[in-house]
Amino acid sequence: MRITVFGASGRAGRAFLYAAARAGHTTTAVVRDPARLAKAPADRVVTGGPFDEDEVADALDGAGAAVVAYALRGGRRDVPLYSRGTRTVVDVMRRLRVPRLLVVSEAAYGRHTAGPLNRTVSALYRATARPVIRQREDQDAVIAASGLEWTIVRPVVLVEGPAHGRRRAPFTPHRSPAPRTTYADLAALLLDALEDPATYRRDLYP
Repeated sequence: MRITVFGASGRAGRAFLYAAARAGHTTTAVVRDPARLAKAPADRVVTGGPFDEDEVADALDGAGAAVVAYALRGGRRDVPLYSRGTRTVVDVMRRLRVPRLLVVSEAAYGRHTAGPLNRTVSALYRATARPVIRQREDQDAVIAASGLEWTIVRPVVLVEGPAHGRRRAPFTPHRSPAPRTTYADLAALLLDALEDPATYRRDLYP
């Protein structure tokens, strides 16, 4: 499949590029600074911002799926990357009839937390990161109303490390405190979900 990866220079995006290359997929990496890709493999690199519809359309040309793995850097919580950036991708996907959307989000707010300790941590997070959570909630609303075949993957804590290959029933939030997922395992889950209709219009909790 031809897959366009937004946020490709982040750790989640780079991990997905490696996994997709090993699986034989063709990828387009969308980045602001190609140097940040390091050695991550991509068949095509598009340099551009997340809010320009023409650049997003160029990146999605010929794609069958898109992965959105945006990450705010340097405390830039005022940049509407998750909300407006995702809306731009969704609008162009609908126009170009690209059906499949996978989004890397988080499980630290609202109904995506389970268990008293996780809910306590979530309340503290909401108190300190309200603008980010508001963006995530706006992003959720954009995706839910998109009409696309979407899947949102919601890790709790992402860490470096090899893929462990462990699989659990991923459709319900974790109750254990701060479960860790490696970027490699996150990438493997995205690939597993890519063509699995059971994950369409669902949240996954690795």
